Amino acid sequence: MLLAACGGGGGGSSTPNVPVTTPTPGSTPTPTGPAQTTATVTAGTSPSTATLATIQGGYAGAVTLPGTSSAGSAALVLSATNPSGAALASSSRLPKAIGGSLVPLAYLTLTATANLAFTSWPTFTFSLPSGFALGAGGALYLAYNPGNAAGNWSTLAGPVAINGSTVTFVPGMVPITFTGGTVYAFALLSTAQVLTPATAPPSQTTAAPTSTPSSSPAGNAYACPQSGAPNSVVRLAANGEGPRRLARHQNTSSAVSTTTLLAVTYDRSSAQTNATQIASRERQLGLNLVHTYDFPHTNTAMRVVAVPTSSVAQAESSLRSQSGFRSVAVTGERRYRSTTSPYYTNDPYFQGFAPYTQQSAPYAESPTTPGQWDMQAIGLENAYGYSQSGSTYNATQNALGSSSIKIAIIDTGEDASHPELAGAIAYQHCFVSDLNNVQSSGNFSTDEDGHGTDVSGIAAASSGNALGFTGAGGKASIYAYRVFPTPDDTCSSDSGDGQCSSSTFDIASAIMDAVAQHVNVISMSLGGGGCTNGVDTDKTEGAAVSDAIAANVIVVAAAGNSGTSSVTAPGCDTGVIAVGATSLDDGTGTGTTSYTSTRTTAASSTNIVEYVAQYSQWGSPSEAVHSSGAWGIVAPGGDPSNNELSGTADDLHWIENIWTSTPFMSSAGDTNFTGNCGPDFASTNGIPDCRTLIAGTSMATPHVAGAAALILAVNSSYQSPSAMKALLCSTADDLSDTHQGCGRLNVYRAMAHAVGDTAPP
Repeated sequence: MLLAACGGGGGGSSTPNVPVTTPTPGSTPTPTGPAQTTATVTAGTSPSTATLATIQGGYAGAVTLPGTSSAGSAALVLSATNPSGAALASSSRLPKAIGGSLVPLAYLTLTATANLAFTSWPTFTFSLPSGFALGAGGALYLAYNPGNAAGNWSTLAGPVAINGSTVTFVPGMVPITFTGGTVYAFALLSTAQVLTPATAPPSQTTAAPTSTPSSSPAGNAYACPQSGAPNSVVRLAANGEGPRRLARHQNTSSAVSTTTLLAVTYDRSSAQTNATQIASRERQLGLNLVHTYDFPHTNTAMRVVAVPTSSVAQAESSLRSQSGFRSVAVTGERRYRSTTSPYYTNDPYFQGFAPYTQQSAPYAESPTTPGQWDMQAIGLENAYGYSQSGSTYNATQNALGSSSIKIAIIDTGEDASHPELAGAIAYQHCFVSDLNNVQSSGNFSTDEDGHGTDVSGIAAASSGNALGFTGAGGKASIYAYRVFPTPDDTCSSDSGDGQCSSSTFDIASAIMDAVAQHVNVISMSLGGGGCTNGVDTDKTEGAAVSDAIAANVIVVAAAGNSGTSSVTAPGCDTGVIAVGATSLDDGTGTGTTSYTSTRTTAASSTNIVEYVAQYSQWGSPSEAVHSSGAWGIVAPGGDPSNNELSGTADDLHWIENIWTSTPFMSSAGDTNFTGNCGPDFASTNGIPDCRTLIAGTSMATPHVAGAAALILAVNSSYQSPSAMKALLCSTADDLSDTHQGCGRLNVYRAMAHAVGDTAPP
């Protein structure tokens, strides 16, 4: 069961509500009763409980408020129908991060008469109807959304076990305030698998295709496509088409430089007011102005100056006395203590857009100027730098990746016509079973959802094609697998029917085929169920994973988005590298509300902080920095606020990458699965390039899979699940967060060790 919540009066979503049913319809007669029951709970210095009588369907409930110094009460309503009218979720798409459809069983609203502040969450207890039973693989969950009128729902806790005829959710010791007058609507649900949705804002879904590119046989959503997708709105760019940007290579100066570049940052208004004084001081110090940057969204200005190496300390001391001074540092060393010079491919989002081009402090983008902060956070540009010669290592072109390294992406399929994937996909296969477990198979993986295309782009989007993005795996080859049916519109939310989920039978088939194809890495941004002592609760999936591990295939899987202390399967399977998600806090509202890392307390537009997202699931031990014995590793996944789902997005809160150009469309106006298929940001070449903003552990996972492929391109001795995890963990960054596993992926440090750099960072 999942307890989900949405606050604020409801409405706004066109997603149809899911009928209220029991998980095993027909097992017992449905009890009768009133449509709703009510109660009032009064807050006090000691915990207080209110009980709600049985409603239609046989469900009853109780809410216990913890002790508080706040004065007030809350009205409770237990209902058999959705009281707010809001759909179970209202994000514009549900990438198939996990299978399993949600079934609402009962709804509960809480409306406080005044602001009620608690140091821990209330306890929710539900009495279940006589004869209640979950199907095979069933689990119980708890979700919450902090009073958002748009109807967005997010998972908070679970799974838990049924204890007799009751189930109790105790979310944990995290603070919560219920705002007076706000209606918080909770829904009790069941699911056969953990649901870990990623989200994307409706405002980003523009330029939809004008036709319905359905590739599956008409009327059969569970049949694999038997051909490619001729109706793609993306057309492949010819070689050399469009403008190219020069990649930044290693410095061409002599081995011993007589000057040093300093990046001096000022308060923007002070820099403008005192421009003459600042320039005069630079001349007095014998400094040469190299470049200026104006960052209006962070209220900062930067002046890059060349300083005689012998005078760096004196120059830094004098510059600090300037009015409006904020910081001074050797350019590029604030984030990376580099033994390589950054190497940027000519992919525009990787390079960044002016004025943030090829900048690593803090990131080559801003809240309104897009880029690939996620790749800079893991040091990909410096990992690529090993393709150039250096004094402490030998150059290897394979540091840009190798097509001989194969990454299997097992997901919703891949848009093979997308220009970022067309040259990278070397193999396609599809396995899709219907609800009677009759499996269809085929040699095309056409993606009508978008999720699989997105994670494929993060792992291995074509590098150096002067279009869009670069992938973490560089020039690695993609082995594209589709294990999800053709979606329908119910799949655009967190609820849906069987078409919204993948059978573990199909996942196992894809794993087995990938092993037979001798892939090096398997990436699965999906999950469900759990493990007992590292053993998958689904034996078929577990056996396939174990076989892959035994074959020395590196298997990477999402930890899950439920924000709980348990990793979903197959991420929890022994030998699998589980991946949690991080995001950036730039001082604006993020999706993290109840769990907040201490790192974010000082976050601002000038102090951008990376932290582990609240939704990211974690395992035991909860923190084992640099140890391969940790439950897993974390990587960039994004963490947008609910307001960003339907309003203005902060680019630093999301992961931006490619999206399918062949979405499912029930009608010409259906945009549930469409992305933005316009040209690249600030592009003049006019080439359509479908992409989206998205967030989740699904996005974090292919960063790690791609990094593993990049490492294997330079050193095959890491073709071992244990050896690869040990390398990635020992070189990870410590975010000082109890949910980080062994740390945050740093592919730069990992590459340094893999190539034998004698002075690794």
